[in-house]
Amino acid sequence: MSDTPETPRRAPRALTVLAGIAIVFLLLAGLYVGYQTMHILFPPNTYETAMLATVSDTVDAEGVLLFNESYVAGGGTLGYLAADGERVSAGTAVAEVYSDASQAALRQQLTQLGDQIDLLQKSQNASATQLDTMRKERSSALYDLMDALDSGEYDETEKGTEEYLLAQNKLWVITGEVTDFSGQIAALVDQEASVQAQLGTPTQITAPQTGYFIRSASSGRLNAGAGDILALSATDLKAYIESEPETALDGCVGKIVSGFSWQYAGVCSAKEGQKLLGQDGKPLKKSVQIRFPGQVETPLKASVTEVSIDEESGLTRFVITCEVINGDVLRLNKANAQIIVGESTGLLVPAAAVHYLKEDGSEAETQGENYIPGVYVKYGNLARFCKIDPVDDTHPLVTEGDHILVLPSGTANSVSQVRLYDEIIVSGQNLYDGKLL
Repeated sequence: MSDTPETPRRAPRALTVLAGIAIVFLLLAGLYVGYQTMHILFPPNTYETAMLATVSDTVDAEGVLLFNESYVAGGGTLGYLAADGERVSAGTAVAEVYSDASQAALRQQLTQLGDQIDLLQKSQNASATQLDTMRKERSSALYDLMDALDSGEYDETEKGTEEYLLAQNKLWVITGEVTDFSGQIAALVDQEASVQAQLGTPTQITAPQTGYFIRSASSGRLNAGAGDILALSATDLKAYIESEPETALDGCVGKIVSGFSWQYAGVCSAKEGQKLLGQDGKPLKKSVQIRFPGQVETPLKASVTEVSIDEESGLTRFVITCEVINGDVLRLNKANAQIIVGESTGLLVPAAAVHYLKEDGSEAETQGENYIPGVYVKYGNLARFCKIDPVDDTHPLVTEGDHILVLPSGTANSVSQVRLYDEIIVSGQNLYDGKLL
């Protein structure tokens, strides 16, 4: 009997499949590790577009506002006849004293009637040639009113409503829908006389001198005179500001600020105080702007009159003089301020993107006096080195967060080659002029 060879057994199919899956998994894992390793060894380029921006060079300070002010004595139940910031002449009635609380409501009603009569009288002064103009004014007033409501500026809605009604009334007269408003005016005049009779003649309080009136409820006063405050050193002025120097206008109807000029005596850091000095070490000769964040946002033109830097305390004491005045400013006594010493317009470029080349074209590790500053820009699929101006007296360093301001290519007295909307290479591996990206 002959022996027959045994047929070899095949590996189970399941094992074959598992082995294939394991191989694929290992390949994918290897590719992932390789991909991450390549990103670590050769990181991809990152870009940022150069955009135009205007950057303000500012000094943040704290201080007090000094006015030439006098106080209007009076008390009791008061009704005001002059608004905050209104310029009044000596002898003008600014408030009245009521013997009965109901008189306040009568005075308010009388004021409203007077405003309505004035509006209707103005509405009659219209001609057919003003038709297109009145339509535009009506639309403009309506848009302004809607903007004021949307932005929450409710103080402006009364003015916007009056302007809209005036334009609409004039349109009715021009188009013939209304002949005039004489009937309505006569009725309002009769009503005004009736209210005036009920109001009687309250005792009036007049302004002792010409100036700008501020109600006692709207402002206060400093507990020291302007001369004493201006005599304080930097450290003493800072201590005074932090001592809560404001007091209420008790026993006063309000105050009158005479003249157009006022001063801001403030303190800031010694470093920021340098910005208030010119190259000759004296206060800046050019005008500056001052604003009070959260209170008076509109910058007001001013001048720097005094600057003294105390290096030992790290403080700067300064005085700003301003000749622009309004009700919002007149309400202030102590306030934080922002002094705008200059504005620069240019292209915002990440500071991290700036490189310095030596005369031979090789890149320096640090900034040097004779090194050429610039950034790499993506032109097509190439990296090109574009010069920027070195920092000097003509081209001071202007920063905005992590960015610097660079003049656009073609600017007079500038060597900058960076253009608007250039793709700045913020970071990249082994960058050089002409590198293929």
